[in-house]
Amino acid sequence: MNEAQRQSYLRALGLTPWVARVPLPGAAPSEALDWEAETDHRPTPMADAVPATSVPRPADNRREEPSASIEQPSARTEEPSAGIEEPSARTKEPSAPVETPARTDAPPAPARSQSTGQNQALVFTLEVHLAGDTWVAFEQEDAQAPELGRHTGVLAASLLAVYGATPERPRRFYCPLAGQPTTAAEAGQALRAFLDGLAGRYGGQRVLFCVGEALSRALFDAGRYEGFRLGDRPALAVSSLQEMLADPVRHKSASWRAMRSEGFGGARV
Repeated sequence: MNEAQRQSYLRALGLTPWVARVPLPGAAPSEALDWEAETDHRPTPMADAVPATSVPRPADNRREEPSASIEQPSARTEEPSAGIEEPSARTKEPSAPVETPARTDAPPAPARSQSTGQNQALVFTLEVHLAGDTWVAFEQEDAQAPELGRHTGVLAASLLAVYGATPERPRRFYCPLAGQPTTAAEAGQALRAFLDGLAGRYGGQRVLFCVGEALSRALFDAGRYEGFRLGDRPALAVSSLQEMLADPVRHKSASWRAMRSEGFGGARV
C-alpha cells in the first residue's frame, strides 16, 4: 500500500492525516516523502482538507453512550426510594411500647426510698471503722460504690482523727441482705448482730453513726443528735458526711455538740 492509499483509508475512517512540516525535537530522522511518485496524478493528501462534518462522527456516538448510562442511575434512584418507606414503617413499631410506661402508674421501687416504716425495704451501705473504743459507721452517698467518695473520704479521715485513729481497712454493712429486699426491721436486727460480732472480736464499747435522718429513724426508730441504746451499747446518730459538706455551719455544729454532750467527743476533747 502506498502513502496515497493509506491517506485515503484514513480519511474514510474519519481520521485527520497529518505530517510534520519540520523535524520534531528529539525525533528520529526521517526521509522526505515523494508525493509525486505515489499519488498517481491524484490530489496531494496534505492538500485535501478533511470535511468538518466528518470529524465529529465518533463524538456523536460517544454522546449517545453516556445518555444511556445516565438513565441507569435514574432507575437505581428508585430503589432507595422504596427503602425509605421501610424505616417509616419501622418507626411505627416502637410507638406501641412507648405508650406502655405512660400507662403504668406504679409507685417508685420501695428499695430506693428511705421511709420510717418498719416494713419499708431499704438500700444503703455503711463503711465501719474502729476508732479507739468507738465504732464509727459512715453512710456512703452511693450504696453501689466500692467506697466513700473523694470528698467524703477526706472528711471521714478528719473525723477519725478526733479519736486518734487513721483510716485502715474498713468493714462494710450492705443492705439489702443477700440481694433480697430487706425491711427496716430486718436491717436493724442484722446491723446489731454485725456490730456485736465486730465488738466481740476486735473490742469497741459504743457506736457513732453518720447517717441521714430518714435512715436513722428507719433503723433505730429515733432521731439524730440524741443518744440511744443499740443492744447493750450506747449509740448516737449525727449528720451524714454529705450533709456536713453541703451545709457545714448547720450539720457540723449540731453533730459536734451532740457528740460532746453524749460522751462521743473523742480523745481530743
